[in-house]
Amino acid sequence: MHNTSSEEIVWYDLNLIPETRRKELESLQHLFKEAARRNAHERCRRFESAPLSCSFEEARRHVESRAEDLAQVRPEWGHATNAVCIIGRRQRTRGLFLDRRAFLVSYDPTQDGPDGAVLGRILQAALPVCAGINLEYYFSRVDNVGYGCGTKLPHNITALVGVMDGAASDLRTGLPWQMVEIHEPMRLICVVETTPTQMQQLLSRLPVIGRLVHNEWVYLVVLDPDSAGLHFYHQGQFHPYQPTERHLPHASSSVAWYRGWREHLEFARIET
Repeated sequence: MHNTSSEEIVWYDLNLIPETRRKELESLQHLFKEAARRNAHERCRRFESAPLSCSFEEARRHVESRAEDLAQVRPEWGHATNAVCIIGRRQRTRGLFLDRRAFLVSYDPTQDGPDGAVLGRILQAALPVCAGINLEYYFSRVDNVGYGCGTKLPHNITALVGVMDGAASDLRTGLPWQMVEIHEPMRLICVVETTPTQMQQLLSRLPVIGRLVHNEWVYLVVLDPDSAGLHFYHQGQFHPYQPTERHLPHASSSVAWYRGWREHLEFARIET
């Protein structure tokens, strides 16, 4: 279990691991621990209370203290800044700095059938969830009083079903300001590694996905499985996308690219 506030990772049923796999487990635990430290460091650039010059270990201690502070109204920022969902092979985005703004869903089109059955199941599972998260943040950010729930400072948990302001208000819906204040409200861009023809067939076959796309609750782009070609969906048709830039900035590492910055950063090619 990964605690996304403190970066603590709890391992269960370790007594069931056979002795022949203990070395592999220790290696895996070491990798998870290092990933948690790096994740804490990247998240800390958003917190004004964390110095931009902090080390990995200092960042880890900082997020642990935030998670344990009962007065802290911004423990992690969770899905804030989400902007894109990429459904495809991980190798298509490996080495690309996405600024913690992407949902990454694994899908290999070479392992799917001609009817796109595997992709259809993935879309039905992933797209409504990712779109729902995005829209919840979107509306809570553009109208936090009406669609969000205002500041969380006076909130009281009520009947274990919701929150209210103080002791005498209606139940508040949506997300509090402290969860969305750094969020850039934009509708989710869903990039799917498939062909326009197959995607059209899936939109016709899956009405829930079709409504999300046709009504522009999400924006749909397909990435050609055999090239870097992109097509975006608009008014029932796919249209070729022409990039405005041909070259991405590059950096030696993610840390080198984001260190010293708190605001959103553009994509970059990471060399290592």
